Amino acid sequence: MYKKIPIIPLAVIAVVVAAITAAQALIIDWLPPASTEQAERTFGLLWFLFWMSAVFFVIVTSILIYAIWKWRATDDDLEDGPPTHGNTKLEIVWTVVPSVALVIVAVYGYIVLERNEAVAADRLNVDVYAQQFNWTYGYPEAGIETGTLVVPEGRQVQLNVRARDVIHDFWVPEFGIKGDAVPGITHTLWINPTKTGTYPVVCAELCGVGHGVMRSEVKVVSAKEYTAWLAKATARVKASTAATAAAAKLETAPGDAEAGKTVFEAKCSGCHADLGKTAGVGPAIVGTALTTDQIRDQIKNGKGAMPGGLATGTDLANVVAFVESIK
Repeated sequence: MYKKIPIIPLAVIAVVVAAITAAQALIIDWLPPASTEQAERTFGLLWFLFWMSAVFFVIVTSILIYAIWKWRATDDDLEDGPPTHGNTKLEIVWTVVPSVALVIVAVYGYIVLERNEAVAADRLNVDVYAQQFNWTYGYPEAGIETGTLVVPEGRQVQLNVRARDVIHDFWVPEFGIKGDAVPGITHTLWINPTKTGTYPVVCAELCGVGHGVMRSEVKVVSAKEYTAWLAKATARVKASTAATAAAAKLETAPGDAEAGKTVFEAKCSGCHADLGKTAGVGPAIVGTALTTDQIRDQIKNGKGAMPGGLATGTDLANVVAFVESIK
């Protein structure tokens, strides 16, 4: 039975099966363009696994199709097939060959993993924060946070992925990386961008009703453009910090009660009747035991009892002075 191998029919079947398999592999874009060194290695490993699997698939499928065609039983054949002992050499081959293939895949996978996680001394550290339903990126060395991840081409970036509420998953398909963001745990990923451009950031872990819209962007720019962007972003943060400090200084300065009365009439009298002397929508202010700092905090932040931010800067200081004058 095993002495004469039907080479020609098996070869014909194998060619047809191989053509169909190769067509599906080559016509469809299964993977996005690799835009990092990690993606190039990972996608290379995936294609190696595919073609190795395709070879075994073609061999097994071709023999199966031939066997079904050659030795199929007729409708009226109810007899048992002839007893066979098997083929020891064939059994050794189909045990040894897959074992060797698995060793090759294991070694290849280890090399890819080791190179993908090799840490560069000049890497850029970026903190990635996931929260229902948005991404935030912090640059600890510059002291800034942004809603878009900006990284330089040609320099390794270490992403420290964290979650502020539930489990999320940081995924950039073109980067060939994917990592969970788990509360209380920092998941470290490394990328070495090789192509400039804008790429989508996707949450790949069901994280709530807004999971489908939890999207962001990562921009890979040249080293020169990154330096300019970082300087501009840092300057904006410094300006904002200075403005906040100046506003806070104005808010805590001694206010003018008479000017505060005018602001109170315009923004507060709708809820605090009779200039705060009697209760309306809000409580009466006369007789309150709040300290000056508590009054300022209440007006500024609302604290769940009223709208916050109705007065800022000098107006806030004046309203506080007026409330202090009538309490």
